[in-house]
Formats: sequence, structure tokens, C-alpha cells
Amino acid sequence: MKLTDFPLFIDENIYRQIVEHLRSKGFDVKSVVEEGLIGKKDIELIPIAQKEGRVIVTRDSDFGQIVFTQNVDYTGIIYLRPGHFPPDFHIETVNAILELNPDLKIPFTITAFNKNNSIRIKIRS
Repeated sequence: MKLTDFPLFIDENIYRQIVEHLRSKGFDVKSVVEEGLIGKKDIELIPIAQKEGRVIVTRDSDFGQIVFTQNVDYTGIIYLRPGHFPPDFHIETVNAILELNPDLKIPFTITAFNKNNSIRIKIRS
């Protein structure tokens, strides 16, 4: 499946502007904030996303740590790095991922690192 075929589940640390941007690109998006799940532990959010086949979009490395160290089923994780930058910075990163629109096998992780006007994307299936 292509990345654009997956619905998304947006972590609470992702700016609203990014949620709106993804929706404008045609994605089916649910967000932790809009679903009233703020403050839930990451380990509790993974099965919520998995139940609907949603890919988690986050700036939080804890999701990757959980899925790689515990036996937790998940569809996919998109990890935006580095974390604490303005929305436009992360939208640029998201656009690079969307432009690539990789073929993916479940489960997968995508780590996108934006540094010095260069975006490096690592995919792990």
C-alpha cells in the first residue's frame, strides 16, 4: 500500500496546522486532541490507532521505543525529527514524505529528519 492509502492518527504534540494540512491533502485524519484523548499514555494510544488501521504521526520517540521493545501490534508510525520547531518546518518535512509516497508493508516506521534544509527519510518495515 502507498502511504497516501492509510488513515492517520495524530499525536497531541503535532500542531493543528499540520492536521489541517494533511486533511487538505485528502487524508482521513483523527487527532488525539479532537478525540478527547489528551494525556493518555502512548501505550494506550497505539491500540486505538491499530484498531482502525491508522498510522500514528508524532514527534515523540516513545512510540518507536514501545513498538520495538514490547510486543505491541501497530500499523505504522511517522516520526518527525527534530521535535520542537514551528509548524511550517514540520509541514515541509511532511510534504517531503508525501512526495516520496512510499510503498509500505505493515507494520512500518518512517523517520523523517529535517536538518540544514535537507530532509532524510528512513523507512523500516
